[in-house]
Amino acid sequence: MTWIAAAICGIQIAAAQPLALSAVFQATASPIAEKPLVTPTPFPYVSRDGPKAFGGKNATPTTLNSFLKHEGFGIVKLKQRNFDSDPKRLVIDVEINRVSALLEVDTGAGGTVIAQSSLKRFGLVEQKTPIRIAAFGKKSVPSAFWTIAKLDTLAIGNSVMRGVPVAIKEIPHLDGLLGSPEMHRVGAILDCAGPALYLAPRGSNSRTSGKLAEILQSNGFTQVPLRLNSDHHLEVDCSIDGVPSTMLVDTGSRFTFVDESIGTKAGIIMTRPITQVRGSDSARRSIGRVRKLAIGDFEIRDADICFVDLKEADHPSTYLLGISELASNVAVIDIGGLRMYLHHPQ
Repeated sequence: MTWIAAAICGIQIAAAQPLALSAVFQATASPIAEKPLVTPTPFPYVSRDGPKAFGGKNATPTTLNSFLKHEGFGIVKLKQRNFDSDPKRLVIDVEINRVSALLEVDTGAGGTVIAQSSLKRFGLVEQKTPIRIAAFGKKSVPSAFWTIAKLDTLAIGNSVMRGVPVAIKEIPHLDGLLGSPEMHRVGAILDCAGPALYLAPRGSNSRTSGKLAEILQSNGFTQVPLRLNSDHHLEVDCSIDGVPSTMLVDTGSRFTFVDESIGTKAGIIMTRPITQVRGSDSARRSIGRVRKLAIGDFEIRDADICFVDLKEADHPSTYLLGISELASNVAVIDIGGLRMYLHHPQ
């Protein structure tokens, strides 16, 4: 969810002095973390000759799962939770300060966020900041300020991060959000359709990312380059019926969001007002049918996306590629390698 995205980078900077920010990933085994099992997710199809990245016949993987296991990745199976309505959100079992926790996997969050209701359970001390909270689609609330804390440990599968600065916010249903910076540190690969999160044994590796590109592209996936912007968000180039723009890759967003000005410029008819969207305010919004939504070189035809009036927003350039398009197009996100792979549904 990106209603926290704009402030996270500032929070991490503000946290540096009082918290002596030492959030350096250490690829150590967690004595309390289990090894979740994953049912292998087959590729949409396998080419007749099979992937050629590994040479020998016995070493040729036929699933994303078997390829990454071959490369030594840890595997954490994700759950799907229905907080509002379809599509279901991706959630992960982790341990915070050696206590079990359930976080939403949110690539649109510029840092990890902990629910205020869970602070006591994790033994966290909340600290105030002068940074105002901005909601998606409206100005900052004058009386609302971010608060922060620091996790002693954040264990995901067999990987442990120490001294992790986090933001604090009221979040229903869950203990918090797992943000993109933490996933980037562990060289994570996210399978949105599996669903599963794969953790690199020694962080991101260009050799493994290259092999991943070869095996996925040989199975019909389109590679889309990503970049990590200054706010620690995954950003991708796109176009909406020929109008160029950029989007944040946001698994925490229920919808794909674009500003109404883009829809008007593209000549899209925007109808069917939406009255409730989790994490947003009462900003005007509607649905429009996009004939061609291009994400890099990948084209999605006849996509229904959400158009929002962001003229009064603090951050009007924040457009979101949500979980609906990501899951339905079998997205595999190499967060450490800054690449995404998409495949049309069968």
